[in-house]
Amino acid sequence: MERISKTSCYYFYGKEWKSWEELCANFIWEIPEKMNAAFYVCDAHADDKSKVAIFHEDGTGRKGKITFWELMSITNRLANYLRSQGLNQGDRVAICLPQRAEAIISHIGVWKLGGVSVPLTVLFGPDGLKYRLEHSGSKVVIVEDTALDALRKIKGDLKELKQILVVGDVELKENEIEFEEALAGMPRNFDPVELEPNDNMVLIYTGGTTGDPKGVVHSHSFIFHVPGNYALLCNGEIKPGDVFWHPSDYAWAGPLFDVAFVALFYGKPILTYVGGGRFDPEKAFKLIEDYGLTLLHIPPTALRMMRQVKNPSGRFELSSVRVLMSGGESLGKALPEWVSNTFGPQTVIQEAYGQTEATPLTVNCQRYFEYKYNIGKAVPGLKVEILDDAGNVLPQREQGEIAIGAFDGNPVVLKEYWKDTNATKAKFKGNWMLTGDTGIKDDDGYFTFVSRKDDIIISSGYRIGPSEIEDTLIKHEAVVEAAVIGVPHKTRGEIPKAFIILREGYKSSDELKEELQGFVKKKLSKHEYPREIQFIDELPKTTTGKVKRRDLRKMEGIISERK
Repeated sequence: MERISKTSCYYFYGKEWKSWEELCANFIWEIPEKMNAAFYVCDAHADDKSKVAIFHEDGTGRKGKITFWELMSITNRLANYLRSQGLNQGDRVAICLPQRAEAIISHIGVWKLGGVSVPLTVLFGPDGLKYRLEHSGSKVVIVEDTALDALRKIKGDLKELKQILVVGDVELKENEIEFEEALAGMPRNFDPVELEPNDNMVLIYTGGTTGDPKGVVHSHSFIFHVPGNYALLCNGEIKPGDVFWHPSDYAWAGPLFDVAFVALFYGKPILTYVGGGRFDPEKAFKLIEDYGLTLLHIPPTALRMMRQVKNPSGRFELSSVRVLMSGGESLGKALPEWVSNTFGPQTVIQEAYGQTEATPLTVNCQRYFEYKYNIGKAVPGLKVEILDDAGNVLPQREQGEIAIGAFDGNPVVLKEYWKDTNATKAKFKGNWMLTGDTGIKDDDGYFTFVSRKDDIIISSGYRIGPSEIEDTLIKHEAVVEAAVIGVPHKTRGEIPKAFIILREGYKSSDELKEELQGFVKKKLSKHEYPREIQFIDELPKTTTGKVKRRDLRKMEGIISERK
């Protein structure tokens, strides 16, 4: 693809604005007629062969780095391999990898071919994987060896699946090939397919409160969603020596599209760290020191864990951090104050709001306005308002549903829910995309998040839909009915709690609770199991037989604004 110059709007036109309002008033999206997202996060920065794109480290201490030139070469080889296997534009490739360099390589390689990447977590059990792979129609799966057993149990049921690329050292079976072996011998030159901006790029599954998980489709123009991140994560400027990091799995929109591909878009390196699946707060401080990390996106749950580490400022060099942002749940005041005291006055704390369907939507940017312990102001180029139930914009200081202007040329809002026209239609009201969250906008344009209207559970930054947990529980021979809600947790924010009606002949016990938790871990996912279980004789229901989750929350003493 022909080299093109930087699109200046995504650098705020390289100038200092008098105010945030002036910046937003002058912002105009720049989206080319033909494009490929892979170019902007890889090939565009490959002329300098020494420019680092990825620092990588694993739990054993092995370290390395990949330059943009090397990244271009590796992703070209992957694109050539996928083409040799018969993949074409629009074909889906599932990427079941944790936070490691191969995940980034896989997304970019798939995009270059015009394919659609489908990020999945290695925490999924057979049932969780099967639904997503069947629903997406993925033809290839790139999987870490730790998740291979779960995939092997269901691969015979996947009619569309043709090939499995394995990252790791394991004995291979039919239709499996080692990732590096697949790329070996492939040409290192590949011209990224020129696409329409609205062509599908990525399919990300998000938890739902009813029915099956939804597949959120974003197009190639979504790669230009970065102005919000430029304001938020970069505080309105890119500096020499910037290194980005998010500690979470690359199966989710936040780590990928609010950090990793933002950094690469701006030609800056990311850190990938594979630490064995559990967040280690001590190691997080050590990574900051070792790599001179400057721009961090750390979920509130991880920050609370880091807060428990004794004397981090005395034990680790933390002065490199210039911005630490967080989101997914309210930060309050205690965490931002701890960040300031621990990291020092050079570190700016930012809070933001977004969702898989559109991210980010509101941001803080202390370069231009004061942080008031809320989710900040609307991103440049986006129209964000508070609506009533009829879809009318409410006056300031009135509570309603947070909504984003759609169909106005912005690349941030999702294209559609995969194979679900009804859900896609319900997501929009007129020219607005509905978030399902309630909030308030004040006279100065600041937004405050109030609550979620739906029943999504956010636990340790993961968005968990209760219906999948319920569906898995009732597959156990002891369970007649199950209902799941989120309950408060000191560290994780929320955790899933299951209310279960047992089948006749079974008695409640701690042993049965542990058995049911292990059943969900094995069948569905290690991060979605109900951490609390209560056996109950009857579930509260509506006259039509729907479980009244609101009544369950009342039973737990949870004061909720959810509808």
